[in-house]
Amino acid sequence: MKKMNVVIYGATGNIGRSVLSIIRKNKKFFNVEGITCNTNVSKLLKIADSLNIKKIGFNEKSLKRSVRLNQKKFEIFNDISDYEKMISKKTDIIVFANSGLSSLELLLKLLKLGKKIGIANKECIISMGDNFKKISNKYSTEIVPLDSEHNSIYHLLKQNYGKFKSITITATGGPFINSKMETLKKVTFAEAIKHPVWKMGTKISIDSATMMNKALEMIEAKYLFNLESNEINAIIHPQALVHALVNYENGISTAIFNKPDMRIPISSLFFKFDRFKNFNNNLDLTKKSLEFIQIDTNKFPAIKLGYSIMKQGGLAPHVFNYINEKLVNLFINKRIGFLDIVKYNEINVERVFSKNTNVYNPKIEDLKNINQWIDNNLYIGN
Repeated sequence: MKKMNVVIYGATGNIGRSVLSIIRKNKKFFNVEGITCNTNVSKLLKIADSLNIKKIGFNEKSLKRSVRLNQKKFEIFNDISDYEKMISKKTDIIVFANSGLSSLELLLKLLKLGKKIGIANKECIISMGDNFKKISNKYSTEIVPLDSEHNSIYHLLKQNYGKFKSITITATGGPFINSKMETLKKVTFAEAIKHPVWKMGTKISIDSATMMNKALEMIEAKYLFNLESNEINAIIHPQALVHALVNYENGISTAIFNKPDMRIPISSLFFKFDRFKNFNNNLDLTKKSLEFIQIDTNKFPAIKLGYSIMKQGGLAPHVFNYINEKLVNLFINKRIGFLDIVKYNEINVERVFSKNTNVYNPKIEDLKNINQWIDNNLYIGN
């Protein structure tokens, strides 16, 4: 097996760390050409030194005086608009683990390179909509979703059992699965980021707590797998051992069981499905009771709103996604309450399309224009 040449965008985040864990345990199979981060430059340099990586990228504003950077040692990319230049002709695999929408234009460029891309950025997929698969198909770019839910669907559909009826993705229920509505009105930032299963970044932890993350994953599944809204379901499964199911007309459902460890879905980007050896995570179902619970959409209205957004299509998923990013930041800064995140999202989506026309095949310029309108007109009850 020849060495795989890899570039990792977002090397210091949770996905990046899991990717690097796999690479370090299998060094003979990998050559890491380049890595990037947003703000953690000191961590990025440690990674580069440990794996002899020559290309590094970061937001120049993040470079603190305390970080010593050897300009001669590295090929430095300090603007995201140049990040695609880290890819060489020899690059085999791109890991796209940048968070949020700031990397949208970068992803658009990468999709046109005809490489294999492991992606863990639902926001960019949602905002690109149908164009995501159209562009990747046009340029023969292979897409492997790295999030556990979509990675499971990806492998289950590869079994090619025939026409399926629907897919079901699971949610842990987050930190407030057993909380009452009165409690949710008083949720603090510290409470919202305490996820019971996964160790994740701040925004995605809050999205999980509101169940907005699951609504976004439903929309992501629509565009990744070319689904209709009535072919997508979500349920709560607190144990996080089943990440998704594919359901067939004959009443049979197929699923993949594994412990909540991001290295397992990520490994399928590099190795054949059954070839990655993970000695520390054998699954013993005799030690677990499995629960599957219907989502209470009164308690978690993000799910109902997500279905509505999927049916609208066009710019609506991007608007939903962009407004959520802004509202989560307002919650973090104590400008709005926890329940306001979904409440004001619904209000603002309605306001956007009462004043703007929905574009059903949006281009980057359409996204920028609607972002600007939202920036100038976001309503938070004042």
